[in-house]
Amino acid sequence: MDNGIYIALSRQLALFRDMAETTNNISNANTTGFQAEKMIFSAYLDQDNNSGDRNKMAFANDVSSYRYVQEGAKRVTGNPLDVALQGNNSYFIVQTPLGNRYTRAGNFSLDGEGKLVTPEGYPVLDTSGQALEFPPDTQEVIIGSAGNIKINGEDFGSIGVAQFENPQLLTQTFGGLYQSEVEPTIGNEETVRMSQGALEGANVQPITELTHMIDVSRSVGSTAKYIETIYDLQRKTTNTWTQQG
Repeated sequence: MDNGIYIALSRQLALFRDMAETTNNISNANTTGFQAEKMIFSAYLDQDNNSGDRNKMAFANDVSSYRYVQEGAKRVTGNPLDVALQGNNSYFIVQTPLGNRYTRAGNFSLDGEGKLVTPEGYPVLDTSGQALEFPPDTQEVIIGSAGNIKINGEDFGSIGVAQFENPQLLTQTFGGLYQSEVEPTIGNEETVRMSQGALEGANVQPITELTHMIDVSRSVGSTAKYIETIYDLQRKTTNTWTQQG
C-alpha cells in the first residue's frame, strides 16, 4: 500500500477520535458540573524502509486527551441542597460500590433514609469520610461557604471536599464521576469555597465545539477524498501494466 495512504489513515483515525470527544462535549453541554475533554495531537516519525534514502514518514498521533478544568457558569436555583464549588481543583466526594469517586455536580437530594445523595443515589461524604445523614425532623438546612452545615440552626457537620494538586490526574468514569490513583487532600475552611442554592453548569462552549465539529467533518471528508484518489490512481496504474503485459 502507498505510504501516503498509511499517513492519511492515521490522520483519519485521529479525526474520528476527535469527533467522538467533540460529540460527547456537545451532548453534555447541559450536564451539571461537566468538564469538557480535549484531544492532544502530535506527529511521530517512522522509517520508510521502502525508500532508498531512508526517508522519514510523519504520522498523525492522538497522544491523549485532557480535561478543560475552568469553572462552568453558576446558575442560581434556590434549592437549599444544590451546591456549587469554587476553585478548579475541588471536588465533592461520593461513595459508590466501586469506592470513592469525585464530582463537580452538586445537585444533591435526600433519599428515604435522610442521606444526602447524588441523582444516582450515591451518598455524599463529610470531611471524615462518613455519609451525611440528616435527622428526620430537618426543617432548615444552611450550608456555609466552607461547606459547614447547620440543620434547624444547630451545627451538624461539613461536606467533604477533595482537592487535587493536579486535577488532570483524575480519570472520567461514568455519570460525571472521576476516580484518582492519587490520594486527595481534604479541604478545610480556609481552602474550600462553595455556594448554596446554586449549580455549576458544564464548562462546554457549544459554539466553539460546533465550529470545531464542522472543521473536523470537513477534514474527514477531504482525507477520505485523498485516500479515494490514491486508490483510483493505483487501480489505473495496475490496469495499465496489466494491459501492457
